[in-house]
Amino acid sequence: MDKIKNIYRKIKTIFKKLALKIKVYLAKEINLIVGAATTNYPQWIPSDIDSLDLLEENDFYRVLGNKKINKILAEHVLEHIELEDLNIILKNIHKFLIPGGNFRIAIPDGFHPDPSYIENVKPGGTGPGSEDHKHLFNYQMISDILVENNFKVRLIEYWDESGKFQSIYQNNDGLGYIQRSLINDWRNANSQPNYTSLIIDAVKV
Repeated sequence: MDKIKNIYRKIKTIFKKLALKIKVYLAKEINLIVGAATTNYPQWIPSDIDSLDLLEENDFYRVLGNKKINKILAEHVLEHIELEDLNIILKNIHKFLIPGGNFRIAIPDGFHPDPSYIENVKPGGTGPGSEDHKHLFNYQMISDILVENNFKVRLIEYWDESGKFQSIYQNNDGLGYIQRSLINDWRNANSQPNYTSLIIDAVKV
């Protein structure tokens, strides 16, 4: 039975890789969701580690051929990645983005003032998936990492060190929909920032 399951997984992975390559080939503009799981938006191409390994430069070539990526979206993905690997991934993304291409990142916000939020999202915390979290970034930390990897940063939604909340996020800006944001997360039904993300755009320069 285990052998059959392994064969099934391998065949499924082959088809996922082929499907991604076909979608990219047919696309006039490549807007890519990474770490997508079940996420799928119009005009965006979903991918996951089994169809595109962000650590492998050759995997980008395999998927893209001679094309470049216009926009990338990663919602609550980077907190699962070790820092050394994150730097490799950012170098690969920078290489395969068009000049001026946008990489929209949403991650848990380490400056959120609510202790229950922090307990929920910190590495080893109580929230779903937090057992695999490697970091709890704040806007200063992630900005420094992105600048070191030759991106220009634009802060979209975040808490600052004084406990002040800032947001210019809009759903219709074309740079990537974020579910876990002030205006979209159901936990903010009272228009209070109970559950928000640190949202930042990294622009290739």
